[in-house]
Amino acid sequence: MIDSLPKVAHEHHAALLPHINALAEIADSIGQATIDELAERIKVEQRFITQQLVPHMHQAESTLYPQLERLMQNRHSMTPMRREHVFLQRLIDEFTAIDIRHASFGAQFRLRRILYRMVALIKTHLAEEDEYIKVLQGNLSADEAAELASHLEHATADPI
Repeated sequence: MIDSLPKVAHEHHAALLPHINALAEIADSIGQATIDELAERIKVEQRFITQQLVPHMHQAESTLYPQLERLMQNRHSMTPMRREHVFLQRLIDEFTAIDIRHASFGAQFRLRRILYRMVALIKTHLAEEDEYIKVLQGNLSADEAAELASHLEHATADPI
């Protein structure tokens, strides 16, 4: 049962990565693809962000991080990860505020920067989470690990 937590976390992160990579592809295509193509791809990835990525962030904060803080005997040990969520949410807000159909050249350039920042932050953050999952794996009972795994599975119940 303990093996289920890293497996579920890995599967969850693997499901996120194609969309995260798509954000980089969108950034790469700004200025090259048509506005209609960009708008459609952005719409798909914004749906992914609201339906998958943000729920993943909330699930990690409400389930994984408290367990890690308990194990590390420090209420603030997960503060850097939480700050990354706050910064990522700001980037998400900026991303969703830009309407590519009416974006100036400067706004398109800003969108490209936002997307690259999001990709870098998310990939680094997920790698850090994977390392924290290993800490949990070795320090939880089978029941605790199964409970956390079920929370992660719930966050990915409706993949895009």
